[in-house]
Amino acid sequence: MKFAIPQSLKRYAWITIRLIVPLIVTILFFRFNQDISALASSENPNEGYYHPAWNLLMLVLLWAAFLLPHRITQALPAKVLSYLFLAAVPAAHLSLVELLIPRTREIFPGMLQLNVILYYLAFLFLLFLFRRHSELCVLVSTVVAWLFGTVNCVAWQYRSLPVLPWDLYSTRTALSVASDYRFELTHTFLMAQLAFLCIIVIGFRLRLPHHIPFRVLHWSLAGVIGVGLAMFVLFLQTDTVFSKYGGYRYLFTPTVYYERNGAAVSFLSCLHYLNVDKPDGYDSDRLAEQAAAYAAQAKQEKDAALAQAEQAERKTDVLPNIIVIMNEAFSDLRALCDYETNIPVTPFIDSLTENTVKGNLHVSIKGGNTANSEFEFLTGGSMAFLPMGSIPYQQHLHNTTPNLASHLKSLGYITHAAHPYGATGWNRNTVYPMFSFDTSAFLGDFYPLYSSDLLRGYVSDACLFDHIIEQYESKEAGTPLFTFAVTMQNHGSYDKEYSNFKPNITVNGIETYARISAYLSLIRATDDAFASFVEYFAAVDEKTVIVMFGDHQPNDNVVSTLMKNGGVDSSVSALDAANRYITPYVLWANYDIDEEDIAAQFSTENISVSYLSTMLTYAAELPLTGYQSFLMQMQRELPVVTAKTILDGVSDTLYSVDDLHTLEQTHPLLSAWRMFAYNHIFDTKNNPAGFFD
Repeated sequence: MKFAIPQSLKRYAWITIRLIVPLIVTILFFRFNQDISALASSENPNEGYYHPAWNLLMLVLLWAAFLLPHRITQALPAKVLSYLFLAAVPAAHLSLVELLIPRTREIFPGMLQLNVILYYLAFLFLLFLFRRHSELCVLVSTVVAWLFGTVNCVAWQYRSLPVLPWDLYSTRTALSVASDYRFELTHTFLMAQLAFLCIIVIGFRLRLPHHIPFRVLHWSLAGVIGVGLAMFVLFLQTDTVFSKYGGYRYLFTPTVYYERNGAAVSFLSCLHYLNVDKPDGYDSDRLAEQAAAYAAQAKQEKDAALAQAEQAERKTDVLPNIIVIMNEAFSDLRALCDYETNIPVTPFIDSLTENTVKGNLHVSIKGGNTANSEFEFLTGGSMAFLPMGSIPYQQHLHNTTPNLASHLKSLGYITHAAHPYGATGWNRNTVYPMFSFDTSAFLGDFYPLYSSDLLRGYVSDACLFDHIIEQYESKEAGTPLFTFAVTMQNHGSYDKEYSNFKPNITVNGIETYARISAYLSLIRATDDAFASFVEYFAAVDEKTVIVMFGDHQPNDNVVSTLMKNGGVDSSVSALDAANRYITPYVLWANYDIDEEDIAAQFSTENISVSYLSTMLTYAAELPLTGYQSFLMQMQRELPVVTAKTILDGVSDTLYSVDDLHTLEQTHPLLSAWRMFAYNHIFDTKNNPAGFFD
């Protein structure tokens, strides 16, 4: 017997749903919105849009959308209302996506036109694709715009940057740390979410079964519009977009790039940078000739060092242990402004002078993308030569790549990498073997240490340092060890409270700002752990050189209040200035090193991370590779070359990376470096013999 649901029951069930859903949304809206009015302040430009009338208007629209009579369009001549609604949807999508960008919205007029064309082309394609179901077109297009706008908003808050095409490669890494961040709801964010929901609901209530009588013609139009859309996307990746429509072309500041060009056009125009073209004038044969002299010298020095190590009582007398610590978000915020704290932040590192080299390390990133500093340090390459936003570990490294680890391994070193977090983060479990690390340790390998030695939710620096000591003590005596460790202790965010971490550093003049207090307290914990670590190796017999450096500064929402308190403009331009890309480095040895000679050969006060491994190799009196000898010469001329800035060592002038091609005309070595960097990663079959390894 077939059971049939009475029509009246169906009707009442549908009416109940149409009442309950908006009621739940209304309750949730007021629940989240109750404290947001307090955010309408001068410190949050987005909240300038706050007004109670917006709440009432959006909720009225939502209730109206759910309670509209079924098939209202049937009672209207020519379905005018539905057509008007469909015509407004793409414009609404554009407005809401831009509204979700937590900065001022100042799209250039020409770029606004391109964004409008893009949204309407995409919408028309879906409208014809779904043929008789306009509601599906509204649903799909709205969900895509909703996700794009929301993810952009979240990314902007977490790392002070918008979403870029290559971020799709790091989705897994981002999700792995997302639970440690707290997203701050704003009135604008809630309004946008409610607006997207209203569009979807109204789309179903005003659905229009439009169609063209001939199906073939209908699909043909969909195909033509689809081809037009694809061609338009390709057009957005050309220089014409910027020259003809007055777009902002400088990827040096991606936040401004999105604000001036619009989010959708900015994202699609950046697809062009996923491909790395050969540098103008690139010739692998000519490059090999240029590298030959460096390679010959490197072979001679390497043979001499190996012979000397064989004759020594212990190899470590000639080949000292090398320990490198890339410390997550470790920075000295005195690079930004003057401030005073209740207790010193890094008293131990500040006190180091003997057998020590310290200075400012210029990096290519801030707030995230740790793997890029790692790439620059280990390979000696520079992000200045790669598309803005690239993550080489995920996009460009597919084969065995010569680097510091492979060089030290060829000298007889045991090579070990350690990172107390997920093995797949930034693709490290694939990259480390390609970099010739013998072994690597990730979060699971720290058990049971990490279970009892967490600081907040991450393995502490003290625990990681104990792991390095274990590696040292377990190796064969006299055999040199190279350990490369990437910490996690200081990783963001800095909002949550923890039972195992009580911030103890405050900044004078800032009474209640948990982020800066937590961040500086974590840096102090690193300093304390590093003091114990250095004390241990000061007592060992084998020669050991230790380098610790920060991969990047924390993101904008940590430092902006500090800068404001220090009287420094915390606007977009100020936050993107060169000093936001400076971290400290410290090189220490447990034996006598010639600091004066190192300072004479390198610009130790200001150095970019690409040169740091070369300086480390030189300070340890190890043979340099041909590439390192080239970089040593390069560093004397241009001490800083990052994806943000270039420092001319002769004129002491700081340039934007946008001046890279101009500087190549006056600095031929810079042009050569670009060629070598391309050859190193992208033309591996033509690597000059004996140059990189």
